Amino acid sequence: MVRESTVSDLPAPSTARVTAATRRFELLTLVCLSLICVALLALGVPRQHFFGHDIFVPLDGAWRILNGQRPVTDFYAQLGPQFHLLNAAGLALAGGDSRGLGYASALAGGLFAVWSFLLLRRSMVPAVFPLACLATTLLAVAPFALGWEPWWTTSAMSYNRYGFALAILVLLESFLPASGRDSSGTAGAFSTGLACGLALFLKISYGFGCLGIAAVALIFLPQRLRRTAVFAAGFACVVLPVLIWLRFDFPALIREHTLLAAARGGTLTAVGFFKGLYQNRFEMAPLLLLAVFAIGLPGVPRPRRLALTTAALLAALLAVLLALTNTQAEGVPLLAGAALLVLNELALVNRSRFVPALRPLFAFAILAVAIPAAADAFGLAYALIDKFLPSQPGYRFADPALRAIEFVDCPPDGLLVCSTADNGERFISYTTEGIDLVRTWSRPSDSVLGTGLSNPFSFALHRPPAHGGAVDLSSANISQLAMPPKSMLVGDVELILFPTFTATERGSLQLIVDHYPELLGSDYTAIASSPHWKLYRRFR
Repeated sequence: MVRESTVSDLPAPSTARVTAATRRFELLTLVCLSLICVALLALGVPRQHFFGHDIFVPLDGAWRILNGQRPVTDFYAQLGPQFHLLNAAGLALAGGDSRGLGYASALAGGLFAVWSFLLLRRSMVPAVFPLACLATTLLAVAPFALGWEPWWTTSAMSYNRYGFALAILVLLESFLPASGRDSSGTAGAFSTGLACGLALFLKISYGFGCLGIAAVALIFLPQRLRRTAVFAAGFACVVLPVLIWLRFDFPALIREHTLLAAARGGTLTAVGFFKGLYQNRFEMAPLLLLAVFAIGLPGVPRPRRLALTTAALLAALLAVLLALTNTQAEGVPLLAGAALLVLNELALVNRSRFVPALRPLFAFAILAVAIPAAADAFGLAYALIDKFLPSQPGYRFADPALRAIEFVDCPPDGLLVCSTADNGERFISYTTEGIDLVRTWSRPSDSVLGTGLSNPFSFALHRPPAHGGAVDLSSANISQLAMPPKSMLVGDVELILFPTFTATERGSLQLIVDHYPELLGSDYTAIASSPHWKLYRRFR
């Protein structure tokens, strides 16, 4: 009987050659990751080509934290505490200036660069390792929304990029060959615990996705009990401090996430899931076919075949499920993680004996990772060029604290998702009009809420934020079947600015008014108006 050969049967190259090659690849990786971080620092806040009004969601959340509030327990955060804490750290570094959002992006880029480097440098084949680090870091920080063209730069929805980057780190660590790990697997399990904890308090859907990957991977990993204990330690290192900060207010956490699940429940259906599979079929099918070819190679051990198959299917299914929880046009970035696993396996098979037949598989696996990574790199490069050599005029607020943000008129091809009232010159004009109205009719101590999708006015005026209220009033957290209580929508805010112009998310605003007709009647009384706003004061 002929025994099937495996990767471990292949003759290993000399230690000197491996060490020299590893050092060269590590140096190359460090240089490239450093360039990304320098580019992020130079870029700061990218020019807002669309979804411009979204930028005040992180600004409002960060401003509330700097004023002593806590997400979920003190205001309707929609996103997890980690996202608002990151932006609050950036704002603190910038002295309360809006350029702090650029610092927050640079902090995130540095975190993912260092994390991917330390986690993967001894777990992956040296030639694959640089691509994995670069793809993960670029995915996390590219300054455009997932699923949209890279030249439409924006700060909107950066949390989705962070979530997918964390999921890729978990997928790689959980499904890379055990022979490539440290002797005990302790560092990797601790890293995965940290990533799952961060994802859970970044956006809960990513937390569940990461936990699912880690749980499934236990089937294929040795020392399950030890790994679970180390994983739990890493998980607790993130989750416990956040829970202490939130004073273990589990009722508030349950209430907010129940509302969010109900508001987004219409998208998480079997029909929506199969539609997602169909829309992304041309991205998923080639990768799954590549995985089939890879696991059929004679040098791949039987346990690895099952693990790779599971990882590829898990990446495809989770990518669609996670996309259904996002305001995301298209794209399945988690597939890049599965492609990296396949590429690493091919490199292991081919490490000591060159197999010409593997060339097409190598090329395809590299393309599956390099194409999205190249798009992300192009987006970052374009944002830098657009910042310093703009081809379109940009518009800024007069207030020094907002000067770091530049808004560009909607793309000329008329994107349906880009309302001219939410971006560019009109957005600046209307928001400035609202700011002037508030200044004229209020005291500096009065809190204010603008009831568009976001609330620009609290940060723009540097007013003390109200206790309670939401940083985002949109279909992501409001629906006819899941209407939050008034305390979560407006809190005890003193002033409400109600827009009278057409823009996005006016349907959500109308839902609030219809559900709480007393809000702008007996609760708040109109005291002033301008061409595009009505100002209401709380009735005492």
